[in-house]
Amino acid sequence: MDGMSGARPVPAPCPESYRLGRVTISPALALAPMAGLTDVTFRRVVKRCGGVGLVVSEILSSEALVRGALRTEDYLRIGKAEHPVALQLSGSDPGHMAEAARRCEQEGADIIDINMGCPAPKITKSQCGVALLRDARLAAAVASAVVEAVSVPVTVKMRLGWSEREITYLEVAKALVDAGAAGLALHGRTRSQGYSGRADWTRIAALKASVPVPVVGNGDVKTPEDAVELWRTTGCDGVMVGRAAVKNPWIFNQIEAYRTTGTYRSPTMSERIDLILDHFDELLGIGPPGLALHRMKTFLGKYTTGMPGAAALRGSLDRYKEPAALYEAFDAWSQRLDADSPD
Repeated sequence: MDGMSGARPVPAPCPESYRLGRVTISPALALAPMAGLTDVTFRRVVKRCGGVGLVVSEILSSEALVRGALRTEDYLRIGKAEHPVALQLSGSDPGHMAEAARRCEQEGADIIDINMGCPAPKITKSQCGVALLRDARLAAAVASAVVEAVSVPVTVKMRLGWSEREITYLEVAKALVDAGAAGLALHGRTRSQGYSGRADWTRIAALKASVPVPVVGNGDVKTPEDAVELWRTTGCDGVMVGRAAVKNPWIFNQIEAYRTTGTYRSPTMSERIDLILDHFDELLGIGPPGLALHRMKTFLGKYTTGMPGAAALRGSLDRYKEPAALYEAFDAWSQRLDADSPD
């Protein structure tokens, strides 16, 4: 990843920003919600790396929030430098979704996002996530209840449908817009695809052509070149990046640089190590220790992809039972790496 990409001009203009109600998203780039990943610490990391216009929380269960099973300080925490930030809710009960949305707005969310895209069986078995795309009437009722409950914009992240034989995104999208949704994000895969195969960007273009609200494209954006190509081929208002951002939190900065100049810089090894250590410090600072350790291991496995000797480090993660022990092991490994591979 180190070095500079080959400079070449970007021949077609890409959007600089888009609006969701009274909220301006600039640059027109969003961090996708990801369960167990887009907590406040990772969102802060991405914001510090630059280039992102909107960050979205991990999926929050409206049922758990209403029952008090989610600790506000762990899951609804919003940093001062994060704004604009969206908190994403999952649920199929309109009343509970409305109550949860009010809680999120009280905690400082600039946008409430509704999850209609998660394909995980533990989500869909309760008619939540992508399962809502099988019932346009219920999906619209959920969206309408949330819109009426809050004063901030309400958006929806969705997929194409349940399967290739149940492609319902256009029908549901129109119902959601009628219910008051201020914007839509579309991952160009079905539930049955999971994260396999290719995202169908032509359907993102079809959604953009069919609704009057901003449409954000999502799926298979792994490089700045991919992001610009998604804009060019679909006419979407914004680009959302998920899994690629966990391995490379600088990707938004790189996309913005490529959009404006046709070139971008990759982080040095020292910058990558410093980012990991800073993220560890944040995780340890907010705790609790068990959760901090779990997330340190998760992010370390992602961040070190492609780094020399990292496979052995990742293979040893299970042996560390305390955050401090993992921190020390990484620090020792990174010092050896720095000695062997100076920038």
